[in-house]
Amino acid sequence: MKKELNISLIRQVMEEIIPFNRWLEIKLQHVESGKAILEIPFRDEFVGDPRVPRLHGGVIATLLDSAGGAAAMTTLTSKRDHIATVDLRIDYLRPAAAVPVKAKGEVVFSGDRIVFTRMVAFQEDELHPIAEARGVYHVVRMKTPPKT
Repeated sequence: MKKELNISLIRQVMEEIIPFNRWLEIKLQHVESGKAILEIPFRDEFVGDPRVPRLHGGVIATLLDSAGGAAAMTTLTSKRDHIATVDLRIDYLRPAAAVPVKAKGEVVFSGDRIVFTRMVAFQEDELHPIAEARGVYHVVRMKTPPKT
């Protein structure tokens, strides 16, 4: 039996429940089984070097981690499941201009306790990424009691 994807719960976690995401104003743009796209606006507070209006790498890292986490959340089987980042590897490819950034996360492998993801951050065009990443997430899958 195919599990039902709880898009509203994933949106709520990404946009409202995680305080740092809420402060960054991260928005879930799209989600489907094994994939998610998130977006973050440009704000002056996100500038890394005040001499040049470029996004700080930490903001991009958070967005990439969130995109990988959202994609990994699509593998959860219960509202009681837990997920946490174990490892995040980022390659910054080019500076991020003073415009919104999107990140796409995709599940590469989902096991009993570990989910591997691949992410890409981009602005105008996904074919010209500003960063690429790989994430590993630890998952605790709670056993749902059988219905009686």
